[in-house]
Amino acid sequence: MIRIEAQRDAENAPARAPKVGLPWPVLLHWSPKSPFVRKVAIAIAECGLDARIRRQRTVVERLNPDTAYMKRHPLGTIPMLELEDGAMLHDSAVICEYLTILRPAPVLLPTGGWARFEVLRRQALADGMLDALLLWRQERIRPQEQQSAAFHTAYALKARVALDALEAEASRWPDALDLGQIAAGSALAYLDLRFSFLAWRQGRDALAAWHDRFEARPSAVANRLALD
Repeated sequence: MIRIEAQRDAENAPARAPKVGLPWPVLLHWSPKSPFVRKVAIAIAECGLDARIRRQRTVVERLNPDTAYMKRHPLGTIPMLELEDGAMLHDSAVICEYLTILRPAPVLLPTGGWARFEVLRRQALADGMLDALLLWRQERIRPQEQQSAAFHTAYALKARVALDALEAEASRWPDALDLGQIAAGSALAYLDLRFSFLAWRQGRDALAAWHDRFEARPSAVANRLALD
């Protein structure tokens, strides 16, 4: 009887990561509009950690910083992941790598060799495109008379070249999901949300087909981007 109760207590106890000696994540600062938050949320789901990490809606505005939030995270951005010991992690790439150490299976980020750097390279390309899109979005919402035609031309070019690079390699991506693909899927979803006029699927059949498969995954379905 004692053995059964002890087993039940162990099953119900909060998860830990004793093998790596790292504190467990407990809270994600979150918004349904943020593609970088979506990237982290999908990684959390793929790692099977959804039930163990609470979400807190955190509103951040570029021109109206939340000084109270910035006392905990100096840059005042999301996503931010709170750990059980009170430490904070920010930047989606850092958070996702932390998750892969806590939960090495499934292998979202290989532990070594060229395969690891191929995933990191793919993630950097997708994240870089998304950074450019977010900057372009800020320019697009300025008053029309203050917007720069040169800015629009330059950032449209950045988006097109990055998309063409993703198209060129999409057919070679492995069937097993990785962090680079999660980053790509999140960036493409943001294009659909904020830049539908770019019609990015036209002429990019391989990337469009891959994205359809990605968006059908349960982790993606459960973490759609959405406006308030």
